[in-house]
Amino acid sequence: MVGERVQHASFLVYHNCLPIHLTVSVVHALCTREERRALWRDLLRDKPLHGPWLVGGDFNVVIDAGEKKGGLPFRLSEALDFLDCMSSAELFDAGFSGSSYTWCNNRLGRARIWKRLDRLLLNASCYDAGLAVSVSHLARDPSDHSLILFSITSRVEGKPRSFRFINAWMSHSGFRDVVQASWQQGCYGSPFQIVCSKLSRLKTDIKSWNKRCFGNILGNTRRAEEAVLAAEKRLEEDGSSDA
Repeated sequence: MVGERVQHASFLVYHNCLPIHLTVSVVHALCTREERRALWRDLLRDKPLHGPWLVGGDFNVVIDAGEKKGGLPFRLSEALDFLDCMSSAELFDAGFSGSSYTWCNNRLGRARIWKRLDRLLLNASCYDAGLAVSVSHLARDPSDHSLILFSITSRVEGKPRSFRFINAWMSHSGFRDVVQASWQQGCYGSPFQIVCSKLSRLKTDIKSWNKRCFGNILGNTRRAEEAVLAAEKRLEEDGSSDA
């Protein structure tokens, strides 16, 4: 733990897939400008002397007119404290994919308000360390906030794709038969070579079986997510009760 206050907590994060440890600050800002000023001061106290720093969560403030739709017009004065904190901390917005807004008051018609309250900030050391950072705004329904997916990987060329075990496979009656039939096939070599050969073959057999029985689960999930996001996008553009 690096630091902790009412509106945030900062941690040192280590992972064997990353080339360097990260300082990560998780934010849940309070509602008023005065309350958030304490958050900006506390974050600056946690600023690392060197190394990557990521700050993400619900900041409860927008920083330009494009991050708000509906309600009272955007006023730059409301964002100045946050912008000053970003400048002093040498943090910048990581960008995003998905819906333009991460919060909605879920009211109908002209009473509906959309805002981008949730974001990920990072410093230049993230890129100096070879980190690839991406942010996705997931579907909001049924909450008033969107889920924010942060992806942090090391930029390594030619890195092999990892094998992902999908829990849904266990629910299929034929899965154990596929594993058993693949594992019982003979292999030759040292005990270590035999185990490696069987694992490699098993991975290929499971992938082939998955395509026949399930199809592209991750792709299907992604397409369903995209359909929900497209519906939310249409709702953002047309806030009528009919929409």
